[in-house]
Amino acid sequence: MRGRRGAILIALAAAAGLVVFLAVRNPQAPLLPPDADHATFAGADGCLVCHGPDGALPRSTNHPIGRECLRCHGLRR
Repeated sequence: MRGRRGAILIALAAAAGLVVFLAVRNPQAPLLPPDADHATFAGADGCLVCHGPDGALPRSTNHPIGRECLRCHGLRR
């Protein structure tokens, strides 16, 4: 009986560790800030003015390539 209880506790600890690992590894993308620059969001072309390679705040090198900004970055309400 002890061996079975220990195995269950180890399995639960491993599952909890996996959940924590996945939560830390894959954080949610930030929402668009509630400022004047983002208030008139009209599409990726507007985003890439600032966040394109030549913009003031370019996307990081590990940012996914794409033009569907709202797929990950939601609007604040």
